[in-house]
Amino acid sequence: MLRSIWTAWRRRRLYRRCVSGPVRAVVLRYHSVGEPGAVAGYLDPGLSVPPQRFAEHLGILGRRFTFRTMDELEAVLAGDGGPSAFVTFDDGYRDNREVALPLLERAGARATFYVTTGPLRTRSGLWISELARLVPRLRPGALSVAGRTLRVAEDRGARTPLRRELTRVLAALPRPERERALDRLAEAAGVARGEGLAGSFMTPDDVLALRRAGMLVGAHTRSHPHLALLSAEHHEDEVSGSRRDLEEILGEPVEHFAYPNPGGGGAVPDAAREAVRRAGFRTAVTSNPGPLEPGIDLLRIPRLGVYEGAQQAVLFSVLEDAATR
Repeated sequence: MLRSIWTAWRRRRLYRRCVSGPVRAVVLRYHSVGEPGAVAGYLDPGLSVPPQRFAEHLGILGRRFTFRTMDELEAVLAGDGGPSAFVTFDDGYRDNREVALPLLERAGARATFYVTTGPLRTRSGLWISELARLVPRLRPGALSVAGRTLRVAEDRGARTPLRRELTRVLAALPRPERERALDRLAEAAGVARGEGLAGSFMTPDDVLALRRAGMLVGAHTRSHPHLALLSAEHHEDEVSGSRRDLEEILGEPVEHFAYPNPGGGGAVPDAAREAVRRAGFRTAVTSNPGPLEPGIDLLRIPRLGVYEGAQQAVLFSVLEDAATR
């Protein structure tokens, strides 16, 4: 109890700094907007916000801030435009286009969508979504993955630590090795690869629809690894490759990037930052919370994650207080 109170107090203090500092702007990180039953097949429920809640968020933000995309960040940091909210989405789930986009349009809001490009054409979904579906189906006992021996609990409801550990293991693998590991996991679970995930991810047409609606599209690597865990030799393919993929779809430069963070830990090593710089991106956002301040590294921009539950309640209570001042 005391720990939860302490955590809430620290969060509230951080969020207040974000809306009262010299820049008076926030960058928010969403993943998905959908009803719990609809997203349960491809995403942890805590990473998704119900549509009604997202509409409430947009209402709170609209009373206090001007909605902007990452194209406008540098001007805001220079003192232009007043209080600003940068709504961003990571990964590229289909509900971004089907559910979030109409709500954004209804609110007169703009957002930036960071898309992982590998699943755009395969229709097989993101590997972290596949992992979430495989873990409950694994047979209890010892499991060998990528040279690691892990234990599968008998109780399916007690497998969250295993899924998190597998996420960290797979996030550190180059794409071909990760695919082989997923093949073995699917075999151990007795199911076909990609089962139940068709339609969970956007298509190239969905990405174009976002752009035509006035939203901004940025890159989020090709296969959603954790670049801090992946060797530097693979960074260029993941970072520059995702930019090329999106530019082929959109027919315009793609200048903004988001570092994936599967398995947690928001560190952005110098090698990953250098790969982003070489690829020619103007900005890059992290999963590290913090305020926007003059002089921040534009290739290590902090964001405030939005998760269903207590964290989101504390965050938006602070933003709502700011909206009434």
